[in-house]
Amino acid sequence: MSLSNISKFNIPADRTMLRFGNSKHFEIDGWGWEELASLSQHGFSLVGHRFITVWRCPQLQSLEAEEAELQPDKISRVEYLKIAYCHRLNRLPQVLHELTFLTVMEIDNCRSLVSFAENDLPPNLKKLRIRDCENLEYLVDEKEDNKCMSNTLCLLEVLEIFFCPSLTSLSSKGQKNIRNQLQFLQITGCSKLSCLFSNTNFPITLKLLIIGGCPELEYIAQEFEETACLESIQIFRSGIKSLPRGLDKLIHLQEILLDSCSSLVSFEESGLLTTSFRAFVVDGCGNFGALPKCVVSITSLRELRVRNCSADISFTSKGFPANLTSLAISNAPKIYRSLAEWGLNRLTSLQELAIGGGGCSNVVSFPEEGIGMMLPPSLTCITLFGFENLEFMFSEGFQELASLKELVIVNCPKLKSLPEKDMLCSLGYLYISSCPLLKEECSSDKGREWSKISHIPLVQIDFKSVIPRESD
Repeated sequence: MSLSNISKFNIPADRTMLRFGNSKHFEIDGWGWEELASLSQHGFSLVGHRFITVWRCPQLQSLEAEEAELQPDKISRVEYLKIAYCHRLNRLPQVLHELTFLTVMEIDNCRSLVSFAENDLPPNLKKLRIRDCENLEYLVDEKEDNKCMSNTLCLLEVLEIFFCPSLTSLSSKGQKNIRNQLQFLQITGCSKLSCLFSNTNFPITLKLLIIGGCPELEYIAQEFEETACLESIQIFRSGIKSLPRGLDKLIHLQEILLDSCSSLVSFEESGLLTTSFRAFVVDGCGNFGALPKCVVSITSLRELRVRNCSADISFTSKGFPANLTSLAISNAPKIYRSLAEWGLNRLTSLQELAIGGGGCSNVVSFPEEGIGMMLPPSLTCITLFGFENLEFMFSEGFQELASLKELVIVNCPKLKSLPEKDMLCSLGYLYISSCPLLKEECSSDKGREWSKISHIPLVQIDFKSVIPRESD
């Protein structure tokens, strides 16, 4: 049953249940019926439905009027419940934790809601999504006067919370255990969140953790456990100072992605396991100054990105992870210098290379001619940007790049020349931007570099297609 735009709905209450009481789907759209404050006063009941949606009822304050009908034995069939755009709704039914068939629940734009549940979550709830509830302070409000709080294990597997600026923690006292079966946790845009798992270690069942836009959150937990299943850690625009102890215990960990975490300084040197870890990304963490020493020995690592961190960030003198397929560094002059001197060509599996030249004002050629720097033959894509004094490409360093398909060059104002044509035979795409001298030399009518690029199927300069040429 779906009802919308029901401002003139005038079926008597005693006849409403006869018509709609046993439908599998129950949906109330209050658009055009702004005065709706109670469902039962119009004869609507939540009893007997499996999938329930109530939305755009701005005057609906609670389901209290329906509490008499919301007895567990009568509503036990409900599996899905969504409440959205009910701006005055300030609480959910007290019997929520007794709805044993409820597995999925969504709460969206309920501005007056302060907590999701009192003392307990529905015991078989597997997925919970909360969005844009600006006054939500806790997920579970643990009442002091509740002396017989249920200890039923929570089966919640997926928890998503978006843009709840008043949320400070998942439970009001930090005691309620909501982590028993949690596998996916994403919290984004919760500016007051300061605590995740205060009195407990990290959930051992969690596989994916995404935290974003939480500037007050400094720590996600104290320690990882031996049996943790975590596969991915993604944290961005948050106040994280460090990751929990015990990274070396995470035998299933595949990636760590850290972006715009200005308080992050370094990792504790507990190491990372080398069996399944494939991607390590640190971007825009201005105070992050030291990569874990163990990174060089991780043979499973395929992607490494270090961009816009501390200018002093450096790499261990022992070299680089041998099996990298993708490497990106930017504003990291010490890492670039270590890479150049160690020998970039030793990364024999490398396919994608992106280097930003911030802090590398002494680099006038790429690869560097003075040290005979060579590129690995396995490369398929090269991106260079922000080399303020780069003047030319060292052709000999491009030897044997038979697999090179893409070359991107951005913001190198002094660059005048490309590698010799023979070094670019396999190239399928060339992009040049903010390189005024090189742009002039690649002009088809007078440029000295034109003969080097005329065979390339797709060439773009400053967002314009040169090959094939755009029609005027």
